[in-house]
Amino acid sequence: MADIVFTACNARFSHVAFALKTLRANLPPCLHDRSEIVEFTIQNDPTEAAYQILQMNPRLLGISVYLWSIEFARQLVEIIKRTNPEIIIFIGGPEIALPETRMHDALFVLADHVIVGEGEEVVAAICAKYLGTKEDEFLCSEAIRTLSEQKVIHAPRVDVTKLVLPYDEYTDEDLAHRILYVETSRGCPYRCAFCLSSQDKPLRYFPLESLFAAFEKLLDRGARAFKFLDRTLNASLQRALAILEFFYPRREMVSLHFEMVPHEIPEKLIESMARYPAGAIQIEFGVQTLTQSVADRIHRQLNAERLLQNLARLREQTGVHIHSDLIAGLPGESFAQFAEGFERLYHSGVQEIQLGILKRLKSSPLDFLAEEWGLIFSEIPPYEILQTPDMSFRELTEFKRFAKFYDTLVNNANFPDTVRKICEPNFFVNFHALTQWIYGQTQATQGISQTRWVTLLFKYMTEVCRILPEDAARTIIVDYLRSRKEDIPPVLRPYLPQDFRISECKRSLHKDASHIRQEKHLKMDSGNSSES
Repeated sequence: MADIVFTACNARFSHVAFALKTLRANLPPCLHDRSEIVEFTIQNDPTEAAYQILQMNPRLLGISVYLWSIEFARQLVEIIKRTNPEIIIFIGGPEIALPETRMHDALFVLADHVIVGEGEEVVAAICAKYLGTKEDEFLCSEAIRTLSEQKVIHAPRVDVTKLVLPYDEYTDEDLAHRILYVETSRGCPYRCAFCLSSQDKPLRYFPLESLFAAFEKLLDRGARAFKFLDRTLNASLQRALAILEFFYPRREMVSLHFEMVPHEIPEKLIESMARYPAGAIQIEFGVQTLTQSVADRIHRQLNAERLLQNLARLREQTGVHIHSDLIAGLPGESFAQFAEGFERLYHSGVQEIQLGILKRLKSSPLDFLAEEWGLIFSEIPPYEILQTPDMSFRELTEFKRFAKFYDTLVNNANFPDTVRKICEPNFFVNFHALTQWIYGQTQATQGISQTRWVTLLFKYMTEVCRILPEDAARTIIVDYLRSRKEDIPPVLRPYLPQDFRISECKRSLHKDASHIRQEKHLKMDSGNSSES
């Protein structure tokens, strides 16, 4: 039973709705124990979710809405409001933008309050208003009290130095089985047109002293993997060095995931990261494009040569696992230009390239320029680009296949050596040909078993690439056994030596540092569903 229920629909169980943690932490003390958090995933049925929530008998329900969960939220609100109209529902989150233009949508019509922006203060005021707290139990400004009376609430940015940190909200189950998100700042110093964070200025910092005390408690409770939500760790060199220094005594036990910009990586920062063992630090670099004219158009800083040099420095001087992002469908970028950028990034030696497709984020600068620039987006969440003046629908569809297969075969470390043998040195062209061939054989981009992959890759290597069957079999079996398999696929048996032994092959697979980093990274970032 709970008077206040906070809920969200996550992309996967391993993900945590961090926003719910901070909203609950910042309720008036007299209401905190009267609230609960319940989370679902996109695999859950909205009707069953509504049943579970209603069993808790809430008076107020707060829902955090994202690109991937808006349809779930819409059905959930409709079920609850039509069966229990007395429950007060407030919605917020990244997908709640431009509400004044979306009031025909059932989600916005049925919600009692629609919150745009940071909700800690207004959510506390809404809950206090409906649950009748005494004045001395909860004090808020007159402005916040007035906002809490409105249906559409454009919440002001909060003073992060005054927020209650949410880390006590993590349960033991969260720490044991889910990704631990933390934030040390809000906002972004950059102004990329496709991103909502471009409007969140200035950059605001949480006090490090309070953060470190909270992190110490998490470590004492067994937390080991920390994923930082900050848009860029290296916005402040002093703070970045302080964070790395804090975790350094635990360097053998922790795994840290940061986002950084690759244009400015001071030598002191590289030296600090180099002290950590291989795999302890993963850094996500939002490269997005290596085409200068495209970067200029979307107001994104780019010095491609310096960027690639910095990535090379990190690879050579540290054990950091580098995760880099590229986005297809940016205005002004052709398929050939994207391919050229990918090729340059691939040959920089980064361990992972996450390939995304441009999404129309409501109220981002690009959202308002889409028609002017001739960008055609799907009207169905997550609002992916369908066609641009420079990249056709056919090319973008083929790119999505490329991205899906690259994630399966390379990023997820299923058949990296096999793919390298097939595709290098002209990787993009050759991998594109491979993906087209695989799709032609399967008419699918997912649900392909490991054994089927072996058959497909062997056939491609021997029939299309004209690689000797014995060479193809030796390459594929190493990748296959590296993924903890204990058998020999039938298609390979005739071409392996008669005295081939699985146990001996496995003993010879001394994983290098890149494999160690990849395994740790995949464990931390499984099912990552970021919004680029």
